[in-house]
Amino acid sequence: MEAGILRDQFADLRMGLFISMPIGTVLSALILAVQLLSGAGLVAVLWFAAVSVINGARIGLAIAQSDIPAQPDIPDSRPKPVAARLSLYGLLALASGIAWSFLAVLSDGYTTPQAPLYLIVLAGLSAGSVTYSASYAPASLNFMTLPLLLAAGCVLVKGNVENYVLGFTILLFLAGMIRSSLLGQARFRETSRLKYEAREFAARMERNSRRDPLTNLLNRYGLEQAISRLGHSGGPFVAMLIDLDGFKSVNDTYGHNIGDDLLVRVARRIENHAPPGATIARIGGDEFVLLFPASGSPHSTDGLASLIIAAIADPDPALNSVRVGASIGIYVSEKPQLTEMLLRADFALYAAKRSGRNEYCLFDAELDHGLERKHCIERDLRGAVEAGALCSWFQPIVRLDTHAVVGFEALLRWQHPVHGAIPPPQIVTAARETGLLSLLTETVFLNCCSMIEELARTGRQDVRVAMNLSPRELEAGNVDDMILGGLETKNVPAAMLEIEITEEAPVDRDRVDEKLERLADAGISIVLDDFGTGFSTLVSLKDSRIRKIKIDKDFVRDLAKSVEDQALVKAVIDLGRTLGIEVMAEGVETDADRLILRSLDCTIAQGFLFSAALPMHDALAFEPRHFDNSAKASFDPAGLPSRRTGSAA
Repeated sequence: MEAGILRDQFADLRMGLFISMPIGTVLSALILAVQLLSGAGLVAVLWFAAVSVINGARIGLAIAQSDIPAQPDIPDSRPKPVAARLSLYGLLALASGIAWSFLAVLSDGYTTPQAPLYLIVLAGLSAGSVTYSASYAPASLNFMTLPLLLAAGCVLVKGNVENYVLGFTILLFLAGMIRSSLLGQARFRETSRLKYEAREFAARMERNSRRDPLTNLLNRYGLEQAISRLGHSGGPFVAMLIDLDGFKSVNDTYGHNIGDDLLVRVARRIENHAPPGATIARIGGDEFVLLFPASGSPHSTDGLASLIIAAIADPDPALNSVRVGASIGIYVSEKPQLTEMLLRADFALYAAKRSGRNEYCLFDAELDHGLERKHCIERDLRGAVEAGALCSWFQPIVRLDTHAVVGFEALLRWQHPVHGAIPPPQIVTAARETGLLSLLTETVFLNCCSMIEELARTGRQDVRVAMNLSPRELEAGNVDDMILGGLETKNVPAAMLEIEITEEAPVDRDRVDEKLERLADAGISIVLDDFGTGFSTLVSLKDSRIRKIKIDKDFVRDLAKSVEDQALVKAVIDLGRTLGIEVMAEGVETDADRLILRSLDCTIAQGFLFSAALPMHDALAFEPRHFDNSAKASFDPAGLPSRRTGSAA
């Protein structure tokens, strides 16, 4: 900063010099003319020559240092050269002051008739030096101090009151000019200091805007800047998107401070294994990006990914009960384009996560096809909803004892013109990522209303229609208003509608509970879906709004072959009976599983054994086939179930 202030001082001196020097030259020429007219010859000419040479030297110094900008963007890191230039300028100012002191000689101690004129000129030059050299006090002080002191001394020596007053006035004028000069320099330096502090602060803010404050790695903005500078470099480039596995458990178990410390250690481990010249960034809570030229890595891409995963998965002594791993998505591109690289690396990352923890996956032609399919689905989704191509089919829910249909679950169906049947989870994911989830939910709800209207019209008010709803939808939007308003508008019985909801975390539980309360109070049945998996817990069963729980298909499929699953299903059924909550099973595919469920006292089920999802017209006309209930399967907790007679095999 000091170097920058000195540069500003010198630049300001240069600007004032090209005004003050011409004026000084004119005034010295005027004095020469007066001296010549009064008969003084050689001495006056020599004096004028000395003044002119010194002025020329000062101008020459300014021109020779014209490489110094008036307001440099980057201050000189070495202030000594600038300080030396200022000192030289001060010496030249002193030399000029010595030359102007010879006015006392030219005027015989300020006793000649021209003395008043010389004093006026000297006072003007002194005031001008303060004005045009305000940034650097020695420039004016060195010039004016000696001439004015000599003038005051000469006047005072002459005696009488008038000369005493004049001498005192000159000294007072000198004191005022000295004070003004010092104040001017102080103010100039303070202004310059504030300017550089502001620049440094802005530069620091700019640097901070590119850095993650926790790990000191680049953030997303910094990564964009770094990639833009790589635009003309030779490829190919490797982008690794690194996502931690199990990091949430660290925060939940040990707290966010320990989690932050872990992120810092992970950042250092990535740095330790990164190729020379690699760009590293943290772009999310536990997401890191490693970008480097493929030719600059001493390891193969696969080998480096394995090393990084091993380094991150290395047990941390500060975490006794939690193990953190990493999944890596890799994309190789000829040109470093951030959006493209992150998009494809992210797609590869989720492919790696589907393979389990501590895995990596390289974005290849197969994933490229999958990504294009995903984009196509997202692009065409709105048109499909608006055109009615995306509809709801209804899977029957039956009683195991009477084989009667007691309900239907609305399931999404979309036959894409290019990619064929799109699974419902992919439809929901596409809707969430394109901001169409509320539109999709409303479409399903209206389809359910149409189904309920038809059931009610044919006198089947005891049959319920279920729609799936995510807690995140309840948390984020006004789904409850849409449902309650739609039921009222269409005059549809709320008791015929069920809402199947899965527990997800994290959500604003208070907000979700408030909305569920409104729906339950209106008579809508709330069903806890996929019980036994995900985030569902026994605590949920204490919620008085839960009317039914659905045992997840993972426990029901091949139930006849698993004593452990039978024990779990039996426990849930007994618990539901105790709490007065209806229990049903989903995913029933074999008659053996049906018989086991009956033996466990489960009365309601759905699955392909009874029927797949059907278009609304077919679902309304569906008649379930009657199964042979004479075949019995008994639950034997000590071993596999024993079959008696019949067609259970």
